[in-house]
Amino acid sequence: MSTETGTSTETGTSTEGRRGQRDASRPVTRRFHRRYLAVVLVLAVVAALAAVVGSQQGPRLRDVSYDATGLVSRPAQRVILTANQALQQVSAADVRVSPAAAHTVTSSGNTIAVEFAGPLAYDRDYTVTVANVRAPGQRATADLTAAIRTGSTDVLALVPGADGAKDRIVRRSLDAGGATTVYQGADISEYARLGRSLVVVSGSDASSSVDVVALSGGVQDPDAPVEHLTLPSSQGRVTALHVADDAASFGFEYADTSTGQSRNTGLYVVDMTGTHLPTAIAEDGKPQTGAVPMTVGQWAYVPRTESALVRTGSDDLVLVDMSGRADPVRLGSATYLHGFVGSGTTAVVETGTGIERLDLTDGAKTALRAPAASTDAAVLGRIAPLTDDTYLRVLGDVRSDGTVSARIVRVDGGRASRLPVTIPDDASVTAVCPSPNGQFVAVATKSATDELVSIVDATSGALEASIDAGSVDWCGALPSGDEVG
Repeated sequence: MSTETGTSTETGTSTEGRRGQRDASRPVTRRFHRRYLAVVLVLAVVAALAAVVGSQQGPRLRDVSYDATGLVSRPAQRVILTANQALQQVSAADVRVSPAAAHTVTSSGNTIAVEFAGPLAYDRDYTVTVANVRAPGQRATADLTAAIRTGSTDVLALVPGADGAKDRIVRRSLDAGGATTVYQGADISEYARLGRSLVVVSGSDASSSVDVVALSGGVQDPDAPVEHLTLPSSQGRVTALHVADDAASFGFEYADTSTGQSRNTGLYVVDMTGTHLPTAIAEDGKPQTGAVPMTVGQWAYVPRTESALVRTGSDDLVLVDMSGRADPVRLGSATYLHGFVGSGTTAVVETGTGIERLDLTDGAKTALRAPAASTDAAVLGRIAPLTDDTYLRVLGDVRSDGTVSARIVRVDGGRASRLPVTIPDDASVTAVCPSPNGQFVAVATKSATDELVSIVDATSGALEASIDAGSVDWCGALPSGDEVG
């Protein structure tokens, strides 16, 4: 009896103890639940308030990205504006650029891309404003405003060595004095930028060499070996060097002089994505190892493409894909190639009937407007296109002693006016080379004792810089070939 009673007592005590523990834990659980619900409620209120504030404020600008150098050197460059939330579709009418610049607009998600038709001005502040943007389903609108600054410019110039010194390729910024030596060597005749490298042609008329020089910090990399290209023959002359904008290839005219005479003179291409060996552009307009090369009167890469516009030795015009992936396109004939309009899709060519703009996309030709003041001279020089309707041209009058008095005329549509640039009486103009964005122009002059490049404003003629040199790299965009002395 006592045993059963003891057992019953112990069980009851244990049950009551557990019930007491559960009862004691209930306030703790309730407090946890209350706190949890309070936290959730606070977060919900905060989120709701944020949504209300966001709907009242409208979208905000989170990021702006652009390539300052690309904006001044190439068309079709973009400024990307990123908002903090998705946006309704934005149209071109919603976007304003100041100072004004032609542009198109696309948008997707929370990004807006403003693409400029042509290069912008150097070293200038621009403001891009997108008006009345809104998020889907929201009433509130906001203006997104981005401030951008374009890059400055510099030029590479070839400075001949004096008294046995080496020739130098120097870099000169237009907004600062002094020059930095990029590369130096003997008997440099031509050079061109090739991405982060430099292509240098050296030697004499009888024998040339072609070197690819790696750059670091804008000057020759002392730790990288110079690449000496193997040319098509043991001895030859290299002229008319041009480089594709994407640095995938470069080309030149080559004449085999190993027998003492010029043979197999024509166009060669070097594929920098392949073997780095010069390959002939055959008469059919295709790269072909060992082929007889296409003869060249003038040629140059079409800006921002891997295609070249070639005036052959028989004055045929051919658009050649230097990569060989596309068939050549025959575009009629021309007696002279003046240059390319900045967009790259139009060339200015001279034919038997006059000077025309040639659309390289469809072969259509339109006469170039030439006011009387742009042709009223005995000597008519090369045209340097700036835009579709604007160009510079060198004119010359013959003096009584047989020398030529040169002047530069600027043509804007149907109006021609003299560009106030001083040209020494004893000097001749050897080149007029626009900057990539057409804002400046390099005027190269040569006298019996001196060579000078003057960088001037293409609109006002104001002098920006002077360099004791024979040329600058801007001139590499102009077609060249056999007629260049």
